[in-house]
Amino acid sequence: MNHTFKMAPFLWLLLVTGVSSATGSSPPKTIFPDKDWSEATPASQGVSAVKLREAVAYMDRQFGSQGAKELAIIRNGYLIWKGPDIDAYHNVWSATKVFTSTVLGLLIQDGKCALDDLAVKYLPDLDDQHPGYAKIKLRHLASMSSGYKGQLAHVAAEQPWGDPMAYLHPTAPLFEAGTQVQYQDHQVFLLGRILTQLAGESEQAMFKRRIADPIGMSQWDWGVSGKVKEIDLNNAAGTPSRAPGIQTTAREMARFGLLYLNRGQWKGKQLLPASFVEEATKNQAPGIGGSAFLHARFGFYWWTNDRKPDGKRPWPSAPPKTYCSNGHSCNFCFVIPEWNMVVVRMGTEPVRSGVAGLAEVDRLWDTFFGILSRELQ
Repeated sequence: MNHTFKMAPFLWLLLVTGVSSATGSSPPKTIFPDKDWSEATPASQGVSAVKLREAVAYMDRQFGSQGAKELAIIRNGYLIWKGPDIDAYHNVWSATKVFTSTVLGLLIQDGKCALDDLAVKYLPDLDDQHPGYAKIKLRHLASMSSGYKGQLAHVAAEQPWGDPMAYLHPTAPLFEAGTQVQYQDHQVFLLGRILTQLAGESEQAMFKRRIADPIGMSQWDWGVSGKVKEIDLNNAAGTPSRAPGIQTTAREMARFGLLYLNRGQWKGKQLLPASFVEEATKNQAPGIGGSAFLHARFGFYWWTNDRKPDGKRPWPSAPPKTYCSNGHSCNFCFVIPEWNMVVVRMGTEPVRSGVAGLAEVDRLWDTFFGILSRELQ
């Protein structure tokens, strides 16, 4: 009985990865791309070519008019699938947020701040009008649980969310820090301001030098929303505005996903602390209320596959440790540690809209992963 129990997780892993138990081989070693990705057949990396084509066909049918055109799938560091528009370059909207939390990890690595530091340590006037803001920690800002709300100003057709620089001016809090989770871009900009001040340079400059250049991420840019002490303040949240968030391609975004898949390590160099990667990609808001679509599934701007209050995971067909960045128009970067896989799907057109649409997109992804996870025929 005990023998059967111990073998079950291993057998399950063989099924979902499509690796034959007859090979008796250990898991393949991950490789890293140089200027170009090394490409391999799905079968050579233990993935059923038939099931992969079926999953891609499903995405083409169900993920809007752009389907799987901007799809990149990485397994063991090899590019095993690429859509025809894998090099399309555009804004990734809220997927920008994980670039901001990555800069937080770099500054923690440098000893310039800590997750439990109070925001007022760096912005002494934050709580002048609203004393409750004295309780906000950096981890609250990075997990959407700060309750911070800034001003909304200069709303216009070309700037529907207002001027993001106004978000830096505090108004009454939404709730006490750490008691709820609420998806709201204002707090991301506040964190971006703190990070920029601490770095003494823009988030873009730090990310380029410390992350993008070492991993070979060359086709990307990061819009500038304004200035903080004469330093460029990048659009930390990807908020719709005149200054876009991160702009890149699916092929390039996959490098960023591979860095996280390898817990911040790239070709033997630890670019980002492994401990931060683990913290950033696990649920930071267990057991608290707030946004229904964030409840019990949100890390440091990464969306997790933890169990929701109803006991179900957002993507039941994907392994429990799966997590992703999530941007408007179905811009996703999935990292799946149990499968040693990165799946990037990008686009410029919404697949579904609203909160109900988010739940539907979860179901679409679950079906996609369900097809991949079936036993090979």
